[in-house]
Amino acid sequence: MEWKANWIWDNSGDHPRNHWICFRRTFSVSSEYESAILSISADTKYSVYINGQLIGSGPVRGWTSEWYYDRYELSGLKKGENVIVVLVNHYGMSTMHYIEGRGGLLAQIDFYHSGEVVGQLLTDERWKTATHAGFIKESVKMSNCLSWAEIYNATLFDREWEQLLFDDSGWDDAEIIGPYGISPWKSLIPRDIPHLTNEPIYPKSVLSLKEVRPVSQHFSIDLKPTFFPGELDCNSGKIMQGYVLTELHSNEDATGEMTLTFDAHAEAKWEFSLNGEQYKTQNGKYEKVSLRKGENLLIIDVSGFFHEPTIHLTFNFPKNLNLKAPFNQEESKFIGLGPFYSTTQLQIGKPVEFEIPSENEYLQMKQLSSIKELEPFKKWTKAIPNNHVCTDNVSLLSIFKEDLKTYPIGFEQQNMVLPNHSFTRVEPMGKGDPEYLIDFGKEYLGHIEFEIEANKGTIFDFFLFESIHHDGRIEHTFSLNNSLRYVAKNGRQVYRSFIPRGFRYMLLTIRNLKTPCKIFSMKVDVTTFPTGNIGLFSSSDYQLNQIWEISKHTVRMCAQDTIIDCPAYEQALWTGDSYNISLMNYYTFGNYDLVKRCLRLISKSVYRSPLPESHVPSGWQNVLTAWSILWMKACREYYRYTGDVEFIKEVYPELKLTVQRFQEFINQDGLLEISAWNMLDWAPMDTEHNIVTHQNALLVDALRQTAYLASIIGENDDEVTFLTLSDELKRAINKFLWDEEEKVFIDSIYEDGTRSKTHSVQTNLIAYLTNCVEGKRRDIIEQYIVNPPQEFVQIKSPFVLLFYYQALMELGKNDLVLDNIKNVYGYMLENDATTCWEGWELIEGDFSRSHCHAWSAAPTYVFGVLFFGVKPLESGCTKVSIAPNLNGLKWIKGSVPIPQGRIDIYCKDLGDYIDMQITLPEEVKAEISSSKNTRLLVNGKKISLTKQAKLL
Repeated sequence: MEWKANWIWDNSGDHPRNHWICFRRTFSVSSEYESAILSISADTKYSVYINGQLIGSGPVRGWTSEWYYDRYELSGLKKGENVIVVLVNHYGMSTMHYIEGRGGLLAQIDFYHSGEVVGQLLTDERWKTATHAGFIKESVKMSNCLSWAEIYNATLFDREWEQLLFDDSGWDDAEIIGPYGISPWKSLIPRDIPHLTNEPIYPKSVLSLKEVRPVSQHFSIDLKPTFFPGELDCNSGKIMQGYVLTELHSNEDATGEMTLTFDAHAEAKWEFSLNGEQYKTQNGKYEKVSLRKGENLLIIDVSGFFHEPTIHLTFNFPKNLNLKAPFNQEESKFIGLGPFYSTTQLQIGKPVEFEIPSENEYLQMKQLSSIKELEPFKKWTKAIPNNHVCTDNVSLLSIFKEDLKTYPIGFEQQNMVLPNHSFTRVEPMGKGDPEYLIDFGKEYLGHIEFEIEANKGTIFDFFLFESIHHDGRIEHTFSLNNSLRYVAKNGRQVYRSFIPRGFRYMLLTIRNLKTPCKIFSMKVDVTTFPTGNIGLFSSSDYQLNQIWEISKHTVRMCAQDTIIDCPAYEQALWTGDSYNISLMNYYTFGNYDLVKRCLRLISKSVYRSPLPESHVPSGWQNVLTAWSILWMKACREYYRYTGDVEFIKEVYPELKLTVQRFQEFINQDGLLEISAWNMLDWAPMDTEHNIVTHQNALLVDALRQTAYLASIIGENDDEVTFLTLSDELKRAINKFLWDEEEKVFIDSIYEDGTRSKTHSVQTNLIAYLTNCVEGKRRDIIEQYIVNPPQEFVQIKSPFVLLFYYQALMELGKNDLVLDNIKNVYGYMLENDATTCWEGWELIEGDFSRSHCHAWSAAPTYVFGVLFFGVKPLESGCTKVSIAPNLNGLKWIKGSVPIPQGRIDIYCKDLGDYIDMQITLPEEVKAEISSSKNTRLLVNGKKISLTKQAKLL
């Protein structure tokens, strides 16, 4: 299309913080057109309505310089007057799936007749605009990876603004930023995947009703603008040294409780002093403190290593405290003192320093006990603006509370979750607030929608989480503020959240309830990549069937506008995760376009960092070396399953560039030596060094796979070069990284040349899978895989289990695969899992950090290979291997997606022979084999099959 519209915005500037802005344009339509196409994009997110009806939302994530736009065919236009309205939410900072650009909206409606454009509506200065005051800007991020939590006050903005007859004469005129092609959106790309689903799911039950009383005061303080001014990124590695101070004013001597909470990933001190008395605390711990009448000086040490420099404070005293910043700075409640030192360290291949120097003035501050003593440090003070302080943090109020009473759950309390016209009437309680615990039955990702009847000012707080222990303990990790606050207007009302969230359980707390309210309905509109229910598995083993279902549901919930790692915490496209998840996707849904989109987005990151980044497109710039390598392997796997040679041609320049960049990190011994993030597993491997064995081994295989891709597009010289590099690296691995005395591959070599003494299953597993070891050494490692020595570092995440299962299947040890799956995933089922956990022992006392993590859905891939035996023999699955194996079961049946459709398989052991029925597309050739005599039907035709393979 030809863009003629202008980018427009309001007067809030380039990077307004958590800005919600409305745009309107009325227009007249004649009957002299055949179709109307709306093309639209915005930074950061938009929702567009025509005549009050929601048309769609977007855009999909992308690199700012290659931004995406959406197209909609408009069928609801009326002859005469119409109105288009757009709500835009601009983050004003980066997340792990968005890089801060600047605020902007671009929209164009083209009216067609006989294939020609006969009229246009363009964004320009004639559009009207106003800030949507219903969305409270003083929010807190949902996690260190996501955007702002949604706080909506329905009393502060006219909901009728979306309608044609709304009077917008008091609104401002939009400001033109510039034409199509301006920076930062240098080019626009049409959306390359279908729009996501909108599937209403109702809760399964109300589990409990309690009367609760939250802490009396709380404050969540965003420190990044104060300690890292001007930095709009989402980079981890933020190191700072300094303090946050406030005066606590009490009308009397008082004793109460205080908590100090940081992001769970922070390496913070958790130290504060109150009137000179020192405290050492931790997340979730209540500290009993005493205040004297008048002013009290609170000094919080905020030094440390952070991903998200945010602190959370709660106070619980008989009477609320008055907080005031020392020196009366701009009427703020808090001041920052420092930073005495601050830096942001990027792990992108070069050495970084994580030490914090101890500045003298920083150390002197620790001795202060009164406000008078602050005077010499006044030059270091900075007022923390009150709009950087959130006092509506639903997660804090839902975690730091007192349970006063538990009520029985009658049938009427279930009405709120039933999809009919009944309702739950909620009465005010004597000393606290009603709190409902609601179970949706499974984990979902989507938009919360509810219908209520309430008086103005009634507050509905939704706190969302993933897991409850058998004893009722909720797992709420302190890195997640998965919440929504809705302040009601008068009467009956419906609200649908603008921000999608991942959760299974919901705590609904109703605050400021002065008169009864009614809850008519509660649901989540599930948003996932649209796909048919193609991949299927069922068998005579009920537990395996359940394991398949939770694994498949995990893959589905993590299929969004890209593959994502998890619905709740990050919603990020992690490069290495996507390698595993792509394989799982091929056996569950066959979403090849989604995989291609991910590989393409990853490829562009080589123009920002030395190697493909760990997650993209992201405001956290980071290289995780193994993940960079897995992208290369993922391109090869994509071609194996799809045969899409045009895509390989498209990304080949980035593949070749990646190989060349890796060559720059090859040391004099011929080994890969790089300072980056060296994680492979959530286990104590000895890999925090520059020469890491598993990374070298993975690169050997990636070079082979890239050489193959070079050969299929005629880059024969590159093929030879890449194979030569692979062989040289393999020799160096066996020369320098094998411990001949211990007969094992070591984890790493230290910077001073010391060889690691740590031996891990993971390192030797990867060396085996990548064919970096031969002869007697290979025989030794096979034994390590089949029977891992107890003194080795053991596997700690389902991510690595996928590689472990591949090795065991290669060794013919299917029984060990099934035993491990039943043990690991059976434990998840025992603890009420409906999706697959990220790992175990990640957080002390909790089952996992994330309870829906697609890198963990290995059984979907394994069952397709281990039971159905379906593998591509030629690219694009034009020829496949089908080798069903009952593995001791009585029967199995299911389907495997392929680009041509699907392969349906039924297999049953009848004693003397196997009854096998296979249906597959006629154009697909297959080699079918069986472990015993078989009665075989293929596409309804009888075929004689004994133990040998047959070519069809």
